[in-house]
Amino acid sequence: MLRTLDNTGDKNDPTFLRMRLVPNRSLDAYGTKLVFCVIACGFLLPILPFIGNPIGMTLTIFSGLTFYLFLTLLQKNFQQGNTFEEILISKNKIIVIHQEKNKEQKAWEGNPYWTRVHLDFNNSKLKNYLTLAGKGRHIELGAFLSPGERIELRDKIQNALAKANSA
Repeated sequence: MLRTLDNTGDKNDPTFLRMRLVPNRSLDAYGTKLVFCVIACGFLLPILPFIGNPIGMTLTIFSGLTFYLFLTLLQKNFQQGNTFEEILISKNKIIVIHQEKNKEQKAWEGNPYWTRVHLDFNNSKLKNYLTLAGKGRHIELGAFLSPGERIELRDKIQNALAKANSA
């Protein structure tokens, strides 16, 4: 998902693009709580008639383990939602910050004049593989975005680089 952020740069170095790239989330917090409640009821209701019975104890153990597995996978999904990339393009610099799900940040900085955007339509790794090249390095952008969003991002970056180079 592409989010345009407020341009709060100074007047000496105007900002032409400031975006945050985040993975698409299928459920928000409310939807997750709703799914959590429905699954909890789905595990609890079949056990109620068998409480106090050896079969009920067996059902409780297996339902509890399954529910624990569901919660573990849900937590892993939420951790992946913490990944983001932030792009800032101004007249004198381009900065890309990539934050991993483990909160480790990687930053790349370059000059907009020497930075080039490349979109590889036939890449075996990703469809519409987007990279930035500058300062002798190539960095991957928006690997978690859909192919259409990567094309849109390429266009926005190219426009911002053209504005930065003509300013």
